Amino acid sequence: PPSHLFFYCERPAADGGATPITLSGPIAEELEAKFPEFWNTVSTKGVRYVRVLPEEDDPTSAIGRGWKSTFQVSSKQDAEEKMTEMGMEWEWMANGNCKTISRILPAVKTDQRSGKKMFFNQVIAAYKGWRDSRNDPNKAVIDGEGNPLDTKAIEFAADLMDQNSAAFKWEARDVLIIDNLTALHSRQPFTPPRRILASLAKSLPFANNEGSIAG
Repeated sequence: PPSHLFFYCERPAADGGATPITLSGPIAEELEAKFPEFWNTVSTKGVRYVRVLPEEDDPTSAIGRGWKSTFQVSSKQDAEEKMTEMGMEWEWMANGNCKTISRILPAVKTDQRSGKKMFFNQVIAAYKGWRDSRNDPNKAVIDGEGNPLDTKAIEFAADLMDQNSAAFKWEARDVLIIDNLTALHSRQPFTPPRRILASLAKSLPFANNEGSIAG
């Protein structure tokens, strides 16, 4: 995974669109203490993400991109080749949409610099944000065996993040660098247009919490 995220604000939103940032370590500690069964599930089984993508981009959706731009292809055959390379499962729908299921991904990792466990995943983003005419957030994340996750634990984590986050309000030409190994970030709702450019850098050591889950 990328060790650092670099953001540049080309055009801030007219309203909203701030980027909340919170430390991952304390979230991990609270989840492990208060929802041990959930923690054990995501630590040992990993998670899979489920999305239904339209053929073309949908600016009204929080997911935004369609399957063509997501995989940078122009045909279903090329998309299937990309999804196969990524270890994904898929289902083509009659209207041209594509339901994708990611490979099993780790939800908990250990920062080798500190030895601390990190709640490192897109679970909250998917559960809170992947809502549109095609997607139900309650079905957006499953464990590695295909079972639904404990929504009470997810709600607890989301509330904890909200309570302990600092919202970065964008202005034109702002630059923001995030340590992706220790910090979680999200996006507040906004009134478009809004354009934030992102670049990823990776190299720092970051270990899976459980050796049985492929990163």
